[in-house]
Amino acid sequence: MSTNLEIEVKSKLSKEEYEKILSSFEHPRFQYQTNFYIDNSSFELSDLKLGLRIRQEKDFVELTMKVPSEEGRIEINQKLSPNEFEKFLFNNEFPNGEIMRYLREFYPKIAGDFSIFGTLHNQRITVELEDAEIVIDHFTYFDKEEFEIECESFSLEHAEKVLIHYLKKFDIKYQKNTSTKLQRVIELVR
Repeated sequence: MSTNLEIEVKSKLSKEEYEKILSSFEHPRFQYQTNFYIDNSSFELSDLKLGLRIRQEKDFVELTMKVPSEEGRIEINQKLSPNEFEKFLFNNEFPNGEIMRYLREFYPKIAGDFSIFGTLHNQRITVELEDAEIVIDHFTYFDKEEFEIECESFSLEHAEKVLIHYLKKFDIKYQKNTSTKLQRVIELVR
């Protein structure tokens, strides 16, 4: 299990803007991810601004709980074995571990009855900078296709400054986006 503070800003991209940025990479190295979003049937976690997902990539599967904080979100990450993932995916057996302990301690009335309510597929490129990380996403969920760029750094102010500067290299206007991928999926299922 690991815990970290996620501080990021995002900007929407058009398909053309995404392709413009993509064309700057000689050999783009894509990360392919599938996010499985989790809540109970009443969406109580989401109503409390908590996010719960399983992310599956080529070499690992990870359960993540996102909890709002003063600046950004605290992420609690728990690696899952293929067996734990399959038990939840096919039998709705939520994995034991730090995230379940956290939910039982802080949200005992809603620590159960969880299921997957939406899936998002993402193709991602990551650019490591000295004091920030730029992430360029092309994702699909249900019948939607979207493009987005985000910057993660040590403060919201710095992340926004870095992202604006990065976008200027491509003559792309910063379009602040505060909606998370989870929120977008929820909007379609509620």
